[in-house]
Amino acid sequence: MADSPRVVVRGEAHAEVLPDGADLAVTLTARDRRRDRALALLAARQQELTTLLDRHRDVLGTVSTDAVAVHPEYDDSRVTGHVATTTARLELVDVGGAGELAVAVAVAGLADASLHGPHWRLSRSHPAHSEVRTRAVTDAVTRARAYAEALGGRLTGLVEVRDTGTRGGGAQRVEAFALAATAVAPQLDLRPAPLEVRGSVEVTFTMSEPDQEVFTR
Repeated sequence: MADSPRVVVRGEAHAEVLPDGADLAVTLTARDRRRDRALALLAARQQELTTLLDRHRDVLGTVSTDAVAVHPEYDDSRVTGHVATTTARLELVDVGGAGELAVAVAVAGLADASLHGPHWRLSRSHPAHSEVRTRAVTDAVTRARAYAEALGGRLTGLVEVRDTGTRGGGAQRVEAFALAATAVAPQLDLRPAPLEVRGSVEVTFTMSEPDQEVFTR
């Protein structure tokens, strides 16, 4: 086998599938002349958000919080106040609930809050990843067989399969917008677009001796 001719090909495949997850980010901001009061106000707004999210646990997965940032505001060289911010990152396990939760946050009347998302995504366990890998192998076999036949030979064995990875399925963003109290719930039509997943594999085959007439044509 070591002396057999070899064929090295790359097989590729792609698919477009609807996302099975989404992420939202809610940034809270608090301002006060005193640093400690700004932090206290921010903590109170965090609690308001937590209370709101507790009513939507059926569509929520992981909820994480970024570190708190506090910085002074200046008027020329004079400190006029302090700003405290933090961001809650919400992982949704139900794509259909993304619009409902976004609307709930939007109409909650949280002061100085902004919503980012949804960011549509495809989980690593989604079967599309496995499907494109399998199809990439099939594509590699088809290509290698065609090369071998073009040389007057045939495939005789497998030497190596190298996974070069699947790509895609990452987040697609919806631009952020500021939240404000409103008497009427906005109608948000949040329809996720299909995400593209690509897979590729590098495969080495052995082949029979080529037809020498191929080289004299």
